[in-house]
Amino acid sequence: MSEPVVPETPQVPEPEAPSGPYVYDYAASPQRQIVLPKTVPLPSYRTYLAEQKAAAEADEARWVKMQADFETAKAKAEAEGKEAPKPPVRPVPRKDDHDMKTPWPQEANDPDLLRLQEILGDKVEEIFEQAGELTCQVEKASVLEALQLCRQDASLNYEMLADETATHYPAATGFAFSVVYHLTSISRRKRLRLRILVPEGFLPESACAVYPGANWMEREIYDMLGIRFANHPDMTRILCPEDWEGHPLRKDYPTVGLGQRDIAFREDRGGMLERIALQKAGQLGINLKQPKAE
Repeated sequence: MSEPVVPETPQVPEPEAPSGPYVYDYAASPQRQIVLPKTVPLPSYRTYLAEQKAAAEADEARWVKMQADFETAKAKAEAEGKEAPKPPVRPVPRKDDHDMKTPWPQEANDPDLLRLQEILGDKVEEIFEQAGELTCQVEKASVLEALQLCRQDASLNYEMLADETATHYPAATGFAFSVVYHLTSISRRKRLRLRILVPEGFLPESACAVYPGANWMEREIYDMLGIRFANHPDMTRILCPEDWEGHPLRKDYPTVGLGQRDIAFREDRGGMLERIALQKAGQLGINLKQPKAE
């Protein structure tokens, strides 16, 4: 008697990881792939003018095509002895009577921006106003000179660095980060936004020589985004541990974090997995239960 034939189990091919700037490994988290943005929402007056010009050219192209289609349809109707179609009517933009207007970037007329452009010359890449705010973009290598001018010039006198921050633009061309200095003139009750665009690996000059308060701000930028500043007195992390991998405010950083936070977010609704993980790690000194008032 012949032995029964055992059917072979079909081999299911493993799915291939799609190409692209994904954060998670496909085998580890196939349900949480993050695609980096393709657009660069960087406020810019020149970008706004380019968008308006492109929109006007597209509208003109649509109108030319409508006229060409009308002439073709008219010739066809005449050849077939039919009634000619109605000529096209160019659409008129609707009148906007709303009080709320979009604060688009505008040409710079503020004397502070004109003063910076006059002194720095070609080192100023762009100046514009938007929603009552002043923005001056300078060359990345001239940021310290621009900060000294804003601090020491009598007609400007921006004596306080209110904030210093940065933004990651992974899909940008020619730069990867924007570093922004929010300056405040207390005596003149005025604010100015100074901005530089830096590529990956570039070390901007530290602002601590002009504004000592930039020390912790630049440490936070380094910690969160990985931008190092040249001639900084203590370029170390300020929020994350020294051995922390990655920079949490980059766009390619996992949204739910790394390690135990990811497990707790995805699977551990009741906190049981977190309790077991803490016990296995030997961290029993942590209060696993919240204290209650007696």
